[in-house]
Parts: sequence; structure tokens; C-alpha cells
Amino acid sequence: MIKKIKIINNLGTFRDFKWNSNISNDFKRYNFIYGWNYSGKTTLSRLFRSLELKQQHPDFPDARFELETDEGDITTSHIQSHNLIIRVFNEEFIEENFKWNDENHRVNPVLILGKESIKLEKQFKEKEEQKNTKEKEKNTLEKENNRLNNELVNALQNKASEIRKILGIINPREFDRNNLEEKINNIKNNYKANILNDIELGTKLKIYRNQKEYEKINEINIDLKLSELTERTKEILSKKINAQQIIQKLKDNPSLNNWVRQGIDLHKNENTCQFCGNPLPDDLFEKLNKHFSKEFDDLIGDINNLEKEIENHIKYLRSINFTDKARFYEEYQQEYESTLNKLQISLTEYEKQLQSLLDNLKEKRNKPFDVIEAVSINFVGQSIVRQINEINGIIKKNNDKINSFSSEKESIKNELLVHYSAQAIDELDYFGKKKKIEGKTEELKNLEKEVEEIEEEIKSIKNRIIQANIGAEKINTYLKGFFGDSQLKLTPLDDGKHYQITRNNVLAKNLSTGERNIISLIYFITKLEENNFNLNDAIIFIDDPVSSLDSNHIFKVYGFLSEKVLNCKQLFITTHNFDFLNLLKDLIYGDPEGTQNKQSKAQKENFYLIKKIETNNQKYSIIENIPNILIKFRSEYNYLFSILKEFNEKQGNSDFEMLYLLPNIARRFLEAYLFQKYPDGNKFKDKCKMFLNNVQESEKKSLLKLIDEHSHEENPEHINNFPDINEVINIVSIILNTLKEKDKEHFDALRKSLSL
Repeated sequence: MIKKIKIINNLGTFRDFKWNSNISNDFKRYNFIYGWNYSGKTTLSRLFRSLELKQQHPDFPDARFELETDEGDITTSHIQSHNLIIRVFNEEFIEENFKWNDENHRVNPVLILGKESIKLEKQFKEKEEQKNTKEKEKNTLEKENNRLNNELVNALQNKASEIRKILGIINPREFDRNNLEEKINNIKNNYKANILNDIELGTKLKIYRNQKEYEKINEINIDLKLSELTERTKEILSKKINAQQIIQKLKDNPSLNNWVRQGIDLHKNENTCQFCGNPLPDDLFEKLNKHFSKEFDDLIGDINNLEKEIENHIKYLRSINFTDKARFYEEYQQEYESTLNKLQISLTEYEKQLQSLLDNLKEKRNKPFDVIEAVSINFVGQSIVRQINEINGIIKKNNDKINSFSSEKESIKNELLVHYSAQAIDELDYFGKKKKIEGKTEELKNLEKEVEEIEEEIKSIKNRIIQANIGAEKINTYLKGFFGDSQLKLTPLDDGKHYQITRNNVLAKNLSTGERNIISLIYFITKLEENNFNLNDAIIFIDDPVSSLDSNHIFKVYGFLSEKVLNCKQLFITTHNFDFLNLLKDLIYGDPEGTQNKQSKAQKENFYLIKKIETNNQKYSIIENIPNILIKFRSEYNYLFSILKEFNEKQGNSDFEMLYLLPNIARRFLEAYLFQKYPDGNKFKDKCKMFLNNVQESEKKSLLKLIDEHSHEENPEHINNFPDINEVINIVSIILNTLKEKDKEHFDALRKSLSL
């Protein structure tokens, strides 16, 4: 059982709660907590809800609490480890189980075992016990198997890491525990034959470690065009233009000739000279066209195209990059360097010859009417081809050696990996551990099969129970008892697993708040009676079960709870309703006036008060022993009077913790008194004015203003304002003095009740 709540921090209005001297008694089997609305009752239920779900409440991630129980303390950080069985009825339970805003809301089945299901219940429990026994065996076996597996996995990982370090393998994926295990399985039949002796191992490690890594080199390939370009140049140089009428002056002056040729294009569609501005002769273009024929234009075009090809070929040659000699094995570097120097000299000569072709073409452009003798070309192409072949031969020899060594090194590397893998078999006792794991795995498969078979049997029993529809019948019986008829009831859906709430066989819509609360409470209690739930071992917390109910239904809730929950291990009920609190006083024995069993009752039940106070402009909830006056009397009227009287006698005590509640207390007291004093149906303010007719008008207005503005929790203008101590002292004094003057006999009776 829960003995006390030692601390609560950051849980709503429970900011820094501590179980202190204000609470003289620990929780007992039956615990009833009274508090006005917004005092913290629902917040307290959320703490118990967290215990039920064994998880932090999502709305209060920073909440911290500590509870003392018979089995030790429960803290927020160890909320999952407690063994208490807790069920909570509060707003969250209702929200989780009823979607009132959904017109198609459904209720999950509740499995109640009646007389006709005793045999099923017995079978169900037997199968559950069998299942639990098998699952315990399975859990124990799984833990042992996991331990063995983890040990082997860790050993393989460590060994693979060790082998990688020996061989300098950087990438873990190249040789991990999976690769190691694969090697072991490949050699398992004759693994000792793969273990190298010390001399073999040393030799292979030396070869493997002392070799530099070389990459293959691409062969050289140069596209030579000198011969082709030379022939095409000669062809152009040998061409002679036969103009219809050569203009000798232009022929003799190439610059002028080119200038005039460009001018022809510039003066198309023109009548005047663009240079001097004079009119152009009528026969000018006819003369020029005879000099600059189509044959002339074609020649110039061929010259331009060939020049461009030669220039591009020169750029190509200059862009060639040759491999650095450092990429070759040392024995090939000098030969490569020498041959490369010869090739570069040849390529330089090759480029010079290309340049001479460009010079010839330039001369032909200037003398298009003459045959130009080509410059003598010394063809170096054959030398270049020979030198390229020599270099490629060196590259081939180098690449062949790389291929040979890579294959050799890879072979040595694999031998070393197999060697160390073979050694690992004995070092790790690999096959011994695998045999144990395989044995445990086989046992687990058999147990899992047995558990599955038992679960199928349990499922079959459950389905038979659900099909009996016992759960719905129980709930409908309770609903009929509450409402006196069968209008509201649970109706099964076609799926056989869910129910809907109907009224007169039609889906119930627009249920009242009271109806919803009663249905929710009945559903909660019925779930406590479902199979496999032992109420005797459970802690039950019911938050404000009579909210929004009329007096008739309050009595029915009281009777229902007295019948259904008293057999639990520990009970907590909160309420804001004083009439219901009075009923709770008699919940255990129903003997309010008699004396028998009073001592026994005191040993089993406790009453507490939960209230919200304010200190340093901070509002927070506290729990304390309920005042005796609330236990002695059947109305909170006497309790309200006791608070006002105590405050009035301690005038000037500005630290009085109830200060911010006093306007509300004063209003509640006046409402109760004036309702009896003036049963005329007038409004509260009118009754107050009649009661205070002998009080000065200014004081009367101050009193009405204070109790009106500070007596409502949700007043947006005054929720954070602390009432002035002098104003509160004054209104309490006015109320009590006026009561004493106007109704002394009643006032004296109230005073006397406090000393009973």
C-alpha cells in the first residue's frame, strides 16, 4: 500500500509539496479527500495515473515526486520498477475510453465471468499460469542465450579488430566479425592445416608489409596529323586562280587586294563610297567581280579552314600530360625519363613544322594568284611513333609487375587472414560456444512453439467469453439500476468485439454530462471485475465520481461504490461535493450515530483536505488533515464559519495562508446563511443589501466588490491579484458582527458547534 506522498514538485499546482506536520496520519486502506473545485484533486489523480501507466505524465515532463510504500519508495526516475497494481478513474480515463464527440463512438469489451463461465475462468487461469511459467522459462533462456551470443559477438569483433591492426587494414568493413566468421566456417573441417609456422609467418608478413603500393599507368596515344596537313597545304599552295580580268595593281599589292575584297562586302546595296563619300562608278562592281571571282573566295575559305585545323592540332599537342616518373618502379624510371626527353624534343620539332605550314598558308593568302613553293618538311612522325612505342613498352613492363605483385600480395594477405582466423578458433573456443548457442536456440524454438499453442488456447477461451456477451450484460444491468429503465444500454456491434451506447435502440447522441459520467464510472468499475484482474491486490483512485450529478444519482453512486470497491487493497476517493463527503463518512460501516466499530473505522480510514493557498503571489496546492468540524457536521457551513472566526481573531496576521481564499469563503458562507434567512427568491446581492442594511454604504460596497471579484477562480482581472489584507479583515469583521447583531442566537449556536 501507499503510506504517504513524501514530495511533489512541478506537477501543476503542486509546486513544492512535502508531507509535513499538517498531515498527522499516513494513508490507510480507505482514504477520502475533500477539496473545492480547482484545488488540485484532478492533478493529484494524474500522479496516480502516472503510477498506473509507469511513465511520466506527458503534460508534466519536469514533474518529480516520491512516495513511500510498504515495499519501499517510488520515485519519478524509477517509476517503471514498482510492483503496485493501480487503476485510476479520472478525466483521462474517460477521454481514452469514450470519444463523446464521435457519433460512432465505440466501447471496448469488458470480460465479466458469471456463473455460466466458471469453467471457462478456471481453464483461462490454468492456461495463463502455464503461459506465465513457460514465458519465465523462455525469458531466462533468452537472457542466457543473448549473453552467450553477445560474448561470442564481442570476442569476434575484438579478434577481427586485432587482425586488422596486424595487417594494417584501415577500413573495418574490409574485415569485420562477419568476414572472420565466414573464414572460420570455410576452414572448420581442417583449420589447423592453415596455421603458419613462425618462419612462414615472418616471411609473408615481411613481403606483405614492405612493398609500396603502385597504381597502373595508362599507355600513351598521340594522334599525329603532320603528313595529312602537309599534303593539304601543298594542294592549296599549288592552286592558281584564273580571273576573267586581273587588276594588276591589286595583284601587286596584297594588302590593297585584301582591303578591296573586304570593301566589296561593305558596299553591297550602297551608291556612295563609304570611305570618301563620292558616288561609286557604275561599272566598279563589274570590274571587281571579274578580279575577285568565286574561285578566289573558295581559295581564301580553304586557307582559313586549314589554318584553324593546324592551330587546333598544335593546342592538342600542348595539352598532353605525361606520367611522372615517380609512378614507375625504380628500375624503369631512368629508361622512361630518357625516352620521354627524346619524345618531347621530337614533338617540339613536330610543332615547328606545323608552324611552317601556317607560314606557307599566310603567304598564299597574300599571293592568291601565284603558285607558292612549299617549305621543305622533315617528317618526324616516324620518330615520334617509335618513341611512343618505346614508352608504352616501359609502361607495359611496369603494369605487368604491378599486376603480378597485386596478385601475389592479395594471395599472401588471404593466407595471413586464414592463418589468424584459424588461430582464433582455439583462442575463442568458437565451436564450443556455437554448440551451446545452438542448443539454447533449439530449446527456445520449442518453448516459443509451446507458448504459441497456449496463446491460441487462451485466445479461443477469450473469444468464447466475449461471444457470451457477459460484459455488456453486466454494464446494462448497472445502467438500468442507475436510470431505472433500459433506455440507455450497450449494444454489441457486428464485429463481436465492440459496443455502442444506444438510447431506445438508437445510437445515443447528446448525452448529458451526468449521463456520461455515470456511464464512464460504470465502465471503469466493470473493468475492475474483468477476468484476470484481482481487485484484492489493487489500489483504486476515483476522482470526483459525482461531478455534475443530482442528489438522487449521488446516493446511487455512493451505493454502487460501497458495493463494488471496498474489497480493494487500498482506496482513494476525491470529491468537491460536501453531501457526498458526508456519505463517504459512512461508506465502510454505515453507522454514523452508533459507537460500535469507531475504533476499527479509525484504523482503516482517513479523511484529508486538499486546498490551494497563496504565498508570495504563488498559488499552490497542499494536502492536510481534514478539520474535525468537517467530520463532526453534515454541512460545510460550520467549517466556513470556523475559518472566518479564526481569521477574525488573528487580525493583523498578514502571512495567513488562507488569505486569498477568504473572499470566496465569505461568499459561500453568506450564500448558505442568506438562503435560509431570506427564502424569497431574490438575487444574492439583494439579500446581502438587506442583511447589511445597518452597515455604512461605503463599507457595504467594498464588501460586495471584494467578495464578488475575488471569489471566482477564473476571474481574468483578479486571478493573479492578492487581496488587500486590511480589506479582508474589514469584510470578515463586518459579516461576523452583523450576524451577531442580527441573529445572536444563531451566531452563538455556530460558536458552540466549534467546541463540540
